[in-house]
Amino acid sequence: MPHPKVSKAELAVAAATDVFSRYGYARTTMGDIAAQAGMSRPALYLLFPDKDAIFAAVIQRMDEQKHREIHAAIARLDGLHAKLLYACKSWGAHGFDLAEMHPDAADLFDLHFRTVRIVYDNFQILVTDLIRDQVRSAGIADEPEALARCLVFGMRGLRETARNGKDMRRLIAVQVAMLVRSIGGKR
Repeated sequence: MPHPKVSKAELAVAAATDVFSRYGYARTTMGDIAAQAGMSRPALYLLFPDKDAIFAAVIQRMDEQKHREIHAAIARLDGLHAKLLYACKSWGAHGFDLAEMHPDAADLFDLHFRTVRIVYDNFQILVTDLIRDQVRSAGIADEPEALARCLVFGMRGLRETARNGKDMRRLIAVQVAMLVRSIGGKR
């Protein structure tokens, strides 16, 4: 029985997170989500008008949870390299691991979805904030936003070539180390 403080919408989003994570966007139906949430399809449609709306809520929730986790962890770390490495491994490997476990879930990271583009924008802002001071103090001509974008979308490219989660994390570590060295940060 759900906790009394959990709204029906929150229950539906939690159920949808589970279903989308296993089957991806394309294979998930509103009926699948309703069944997982223990509600009727009409009840689900009263909460979310369509699959896109609940998908957006799921992706937003996942993004907010991941950012809370990253911010909490990097607050306890010292140095740019350690902070950036943690953030990138946590964010970049999460999607890889999910898609490796459930191949259909790969479409949760499809940039055709506006909400997924927002996730990338949010992480790019986080990386920009981490590197901004070092980039400026090093007198680098490139804007921190451009460097962050290269790192973030470079990780997306690594996903295509990584053999497994361990390899993905190793490649992210190499990419982070290259960026930190290029901006004169200490390892």
